[in-house]
Amino acid sequence: MAGDVTYDEIVGLIKKHLGDWKGRTVSPPDLSQLPPPAPAKIFLVDRPGSVQTNIVAGDYAVRRTDPDYIPLTVMNRVLGGGPSARLFLNLREEKSYTYGAYSRFNADTYAGAWYANTEVRNSVTDGAMHELMYEFKRIREQKVPETELDEARHSIVANFALSLEQPAGLLNSWLTVKYYNLPEDYWDKYPEEVSKVTEDAAQRAGKKYVDTDHLQIVCVGDGKQAGNKDGQPIKEVLKGYGPVEVFDTDGKRLE
Repeated sequence: MAGDVTYDEIVGLIKKHLGDWKGRTVSPPDLSQLPPPAPAKIFLVDRPGSVQTNIVAGDYAVRRTDPDYIPLTVMNRVLGGGPSARLFLNLREEKSYTYGAYSRFNADTYAGAWYANTEVRNSVTDGAMHELMYEFKRIREQKVPETELDEARHSIVANFALSLEQPAGLLNSWLTVKYYNLPEDYWDKYPEEVSKVTEDAAQRAGKKYVDTDHLQIVCVGDGKQAGNKDGQPIKEVLKGYGPVEVFDTDGKRLE
Protein backbone atom coordinates (compact mmCIF):
# COMPACT_ATOMS: atom_id res chain seq x y z
CA MET A 1 0.00 0.00 0.00
CA ALA A 2 1.08 3.56 -0.64
CA GLY A 3 -0.54 6.85 0.34
CA ASP A 4 -1.32 9.18 3.26
CA VAL A 5 -1.46 6.40 5.85
CA THR A 6 0.67 5.26 8.76
CA TYR A 7 2.29 1.89 9.28
CA ASP A 8 0.10 1.10 12.29
CA GLU A 9 -3.08 1.94 10.37
CA ILE A 10 -2.12 -0.38 7.54
CA VAL A 11 -1.10 -3.25 9.81
CA GLY A 12 -4.38 -2.93 11.66
CA LEU A 13 -6.38 -3.14 8.43
CA ILE A 14 -4.38 -6.09 7.18
CA LYS A 15 -4.91 -8.02 10.43
CA LYS A 16 -8.61 -7.17 10.45
CA HIS A 17 -9.39 -8.23 6.89
CA LEU A 18 -6.67 -10.77 6.04
CA GLY A 19 -5.47 -11.97 9.44
CA ASP A 20 -7.15 -15.38 9.24
CA TRP A 21 -5.83 -16.23 5.76
CA LYS A 22 -3.81 -19.43 5.64
CA GLY A 23 -0.88 -20.08 3.36
CA ARG A 24 -0.07 -23.30 1.57
CA THR A 25 2.96 -24.77 -0.11
CA VAL A 26 3.07 -24.39 -3.89
CA SER A 27 5.44 -25.90 -6.40
CA PRO A 28 7.80 -23.46 -8.15
CA PRO A 29 7.03 -22.88 -11.82
CA ASP A 30 9.07 -24.72 -14.41
CA LEU A 31 11.11 -22.00 -16.09
CA SER A 32 13.08 -24.30 -18.34
CA GLN A 33 15.35 -23.00 -21.06
CA LEU A 34 13.72 -21.56 -24.15
CA PRO A 35 14.33 -23.39 -27.43
CA PRO A 36 17.14 -21.98 -29.59
CA PRO A 37 16.17 -18.98 -31.72
CA ALA A 38 14.67 -20.02 -35.06
CA PRO A 39 16.09 -18.83 -38.38
CA ALA A 40 14.64 -15.54 -39.60
CA LYS A 41 11.17 -15.87 -41.09
CA ILE A 42 8.16 -13.77 -42.08
CA PHE A 43 4.60 -14.80 -41.22
CA LEU A 44 1.89 -13.09 -43.24
CA VAL A 45 -1.60 -13.20 -41.77
CA ASP A 46 -3.65 -12.60 -44.90
CA ARG A 47 -6.61 -10.39 -44.00
CA PRO A 48 -8.61 -9.43 -47.10
CA GLY A 49 -9.89 -5.88 -47.05
CA SER A 50 -7.21 -4.48 -44.73
CA VAL A 51 -6.12 -0.97 -45.68
CA GLN A 52 -2.97 -1.19 -43.55
CA THR A 53 -0.19 -3.65 -42.90
CA ASN A 54 0.55 -4.18 -39.22
CA ILE A 55 4.21 -5.18 -38.84
CA VAL A 56 5.73 -6.70 -35.68
CA ALA A 57 9.33 -7.91 -35.66
CA GLY A 58 11.29 -9.34 -32.75
CA ASP A 59 12.96 -12.15 -30.88
CA TYR A 60 14.10 -13.15 -27.38
CA ALA A 61 15.17 -10.48 -24.89
CA VAL A 62 16.41 -10.88 -21.29
CA ARG A 63 15.44 -11.84 -17.79
CA ARG A 64 14.88 -8.91 -15.42
CA THR A 65 18.01 -9.81 -13.47
CA ASP A 66 20.21 -10.12 -16.56
CA PRO A 67 23.28 -7.82 -16.61
CA ASP A 68 22.24 -6.76 -20.12
CA TYR A 69 18.96 -5.27 -18.88
CA ILE A 70 20.25 -1.69 -18.54
CA PRO A 71 22.37 -1.65 -21.75
CA LEU A 72 19.35 -3.05 -23.61
CA THR A 73 17.17 -0.32 -22.08
CA VAL A 74 19.51 2.36 -23.39
CA MET A 75 19.91 0.76 -26.82
CA ASN A 76 16.15 0.37 -27.17
CA ARG A 77 15.59 4.01 -26.22
CA VAL A 78 17.84 5.05 -29.10
CA LEU A 79 16.21 2.69 -31.59
CA GLY A 80 12.50 2.91 -30.86
CA GLY A 81 11.79 3.98 -27.31
CA GLY A 82 9.78 7.10 -28.06
CA PRO A 83 8.91 9.87 -30.54
CA SER A 84 12.50 11.14 -30.63
CA ALA A 85 13.92 7.66 -31.36
CA ARG A 86 15.17 6.46 -34.74
CA LEU A 87 12.20 4.37 -35.85
CA PHE A 88 9.71 7.18 -35.21
CA LEU A 89 11.88 9.85 -36.82
CA ASN A 90 12.53 7.70 -39.87
CA LEU A 91 9.17 6.07 -40.63
CA ARG A 92 6.91 8.89 -39.48
CA GLU A 93 8.78 12.18 -39.58
CA GLU A 94 10.95 11.57 -42.65
CA LYS A 95 8.97 9.07 -44.73
CA SER A 96 5.38 9.73 -43.56
CA TYR A 97 4.65 5.99 -43.70
CA THR A 98 2.86 5.78 -40.36
CA TYR A 99 1.54 7.59 -37.31
CA GLY A 100 4.13 5.86 -35.15
CA ALA A 101 6.90 3.27 -35.02
CA TYR A 102 8.35 1.98 -31.77
CA SER A 103 10.34 -0.79 -30.15
CA ARG A 104 10.13 -2.20 -26.64
CA PHE A 105 10.97 -5.26 -24.58
CA ASN A 106 9.69 -7.08 -21.55
CA ALA A 107 11.67 -8.99 -18.94
CA ASP A 108 10.44 -11.17 -16.10
CA THR A 109 11.73 -14.16 -14.15
CA TYR A 110 11.98 -15.71 -17.62
CA ALA A 111 13.35 -14.14 -20.80
CA GLY A 112 10.81 -11.87 -22.43
CA ALA A 113 10.72 -10.55 -25.98
CA TRP A 114 12.21 -7.56 -27.73
CA TYR A 115 10.09 -6.31 -30.62
CA ALA A 116 9.43 -3.37 -32.92
CA ASN A 117 6.07 -2.52 -34.44
CA THR A 118 4.38 -0.13 -36.81
CA GLU A 119 1.18 0.10 -38.89
CA VAL A 120 1.51 1.46 -42.43
CA ARG A 121 -0.80 1.93 -45.39
CA ASN A 122 -0.68 -0.92 -47.88
CA SER A 123 1.22 0.88 -50.62
CA VAL A 124 4.27 1.58 -48.44
CA THR A 125 4.66 -1.90 -46.95
CA ASP A 126 7.83 -2.38 -49.00
CA GLY A 127 9.27 0.98 -47.94
CA ALA A 128 8.44 0.37 -44.29
CA MET A 129 10.10 -3.05 -44.31
CA HIS A 130 13.17 -1.55 -45.99
CA GLU A 131 13.49 1.20 -43.37
CA LEU A 132 12.90 -1.17 -40.46
CA MET A 133 15.67 -3.46 -41.68
CA TYR A 134 17.92 -0.45 -42.29
CA GLU A 135 17.50 0.76 -38.71
CA PHE A 136 17.96 -2.75 -37.30
CA LYS A 137 21.24 -3.12 -39.18
CA ARG A 138 22.42 0.39 -38.25
CA ILE A 139 21.96 -0.17 -34.51
CA ARG A 140 23.93 -3.41 -34.86
CA GLU A 141 26.72 -2.28 -37.12
CA GLN A 142 27.37 1.33 -36.10
CA LYS A 143 28.15 2.84 -32.72
CA VAL A 144 25.57 5.32 -31.49
CA PRO A 145 27.01 8.86 -31.64
CA GLU A 146 27.78 10.19 -28.17
CA THR A 147 25.28 13.07 -28.41
CA GLU A 148 22.44 10.69 -29.32
CA LEU A 149 23.48 8.23 -26.65
CA ASP A 150 23.67 10.98 -24.05
CA GLU A 151 20.16 12.13 -24.92
CA ALA A 152 18.85 8.58 -24.46
CA ARG A 153 20.58 8.15 -21.10
CA HIS A 154 19.29 11.49 -19.82
CA SER A 155 15.76 10.65 -20.97
CA ILE A 156 15.76 7.35 -19.09
CA VAL A 157 17.09 8.94 -15.90
CA ALA A 158 14.59 11.82 -16.15
CA ASN A 159 11.66 9.44 -16.57
CA PHE A 160 12.87 7.48 -13.54
CA ALA A 161 13.04 10.69 -11.48
CA LEU A 162 9.46 11.55 -12.46
CA SER A 163 8.32 8.10 -11.31
CA LEU A 164 9.47 8.97 -7.78
CA GLU A 165 6.92 11.77 -7.49
CA GLN A 166 3.98 9.38 -7.05
CA PRO A 167 3.53 6.98 -4.13
CA ALA A 168 2.38 4.25 -6.51
CA GLY A 169 5.60 4.65 -8.50
CA LEU A 170 7.70 4.27 -5.37
CA LEU A 171 5.70 1.24 -4.33
CA ASN A 172 6.13 -0.36 -7.74
CA SER A 173 9.89 0.22 -7.62
CA TRP A 174 10.20 -1.52 -4.27
CA LEU A 175 7.98 -4.38 -5.37
CA THR A 176 10.32 -4.83 -8.35
CA VAL A 177 13.28 -5.12 -5.99
CA LYS A 178 11.52 -7.68 -3.80
CA TYR A 179 9.97 -9.69 -6.61
CA TYR A 180 13.19 -10.14 -8.56
CA ASN A 181 15.46 -10.25 -5.49
CA LEU A 182 17.48 -7.29 -6.69
CA PRO A 183 20.00 -5.52 -4.41
CA GLU A 184 18.39 -3.22 -1.85
CA ASP A 185 20.28 -0.26 -3.32
CA TYR A 186 19.30 -1.10 -6.91
CA TRP A 187 17.34 2.11 -7.49
CA ASP A 188 19.90 4.24 -5.67
CA LYS A 189 22.48 3.13 -8.25
CA TYR A 190 20.14 2.96 -11.24
CA PRO A 191 20.80 6.48 -12.63
CA GLU A 192 24.54 5.91 -12.33
CA GLU A 193 24.35 2.52 -14.07
CA VAL A 194 22.32 4.02 -16.93
CA SER A 195 24.85 6.85 -17.29
CA LYS A 196 27.70 4.32 -17.50
CA VAL A 197 26.34 2.63 -20.65
CA THR A 198 28.95 3.32 -23.33
CA GLU A 199 28.80 3.37 -27.12
CA ASP A 200 30.37 -0.10 -27.13
CA ALA A 201 27.86 -1.46 -24.62
CA ALA A 202 24.91 -0.10 -26.60
CA GLN A 203 26.25 -1.63 -29.81
CA ARG A 204 26.81 -4.99 -28.11
CA ALA A 205 23.17 -4.95 -26.98
CA GLY A 206 22.10 -4.12 -30.52
CA LYS A 207 24.10 -6.96 -32.03
CA LYS A 208 22.84 -9.45 -29.48
CA TYR A 209 19.15 -8.62 -29.25
CA VAL A 210 18.31 -7.06 -32.63
CA ASP A 211 19.23 -10.40 -34.13
CA THR A 212 18.52 -10.08 -37.84
CA ASP A 213 19.57 -13.69 -38.47
CA HIS A 214 16.77 -14.91 -36.20
CA LEU A 215 14.23 -12.10 -36.50
CA GLN A 216 10.62 -13.31 -36.46
CA ILE A 217 8.38 -10.92 -38.40
CA VAL A 218 4.58 -11.03 -38.36
CA CYS A 219 2.66 -8.94 -40.89
CA VAL A 220 -1.12 -8.69 -40.83
CA GLY A 221 -2.65 -7.30 -44.01
CA ASP A 222 -4.22 -7.99 -47.37
CA GLY A 223 -1.60 -10.00 -49.22
CA LYS A 224 -3.11 -9.23 -52.64
CA GLN A 225 -3.02 -5.46 -52.28
CA ALA A 226 -0.21 -3.44 -53.86
CA GLY A 227 2.66 -3.11 -51.41
CA ASN A 228 4.81 -0.65 -53.33
CA LYS A 229 4.64 2.00 -56.06
CA ASP A 230 5.17 -0.64 -58.74
CA GLY A 231 1.96 -2.41 -57.76
CA GLN A 232 3.67 -5.57 -56.52
CA PRO A 233 1.37 -7.49 -54.11
CA ILE A 234 2.25 -7.35 -50.44
CA LYS A 235 2.76 -11.11 -50.35
CA GLU A 236 5.40 -10.86 -53.07
CA VAL A 237 6.97 -7.75 -51.53
CA LEU A 238 7.59 -9.59 -48.27
CA LYS A 239 9.43 -12.39 -50.05
CA GLY A 240 12.19 -9.89 -50.75
CA TYR A 241 12.98 -9.82 -47.03
CA GLY A 242 13.08 -13.54 -46.26
CA PRO A 243 11.10 -16.82 -46.31
CA VAL A 244 7.35 -16.23 -46.01
CA GLU A 245 4.59 -18.43 -44.58
CA VAL A 246 0.99 -17.38 -45.15
CA PHE A 247 -1.90 -17.95 -42.72
CA ASP A 248 -5.53 -16.93 -42.63
CA THR A 249 -7.00 -14.98 -39.71
CA ASP A 250 -8.01 -18.22 -37.98
CA GLY A 251 -4.39 -19.40 -37.91
CA LYS A 252 -4.76 -21.92 -40.71
CA ARG A 253 -1.64 -22.19 -42.84
CA LEU A 254 -2.39 -21.40 -46.50
CA GLU A 255 1.08 -21.73 -48.04
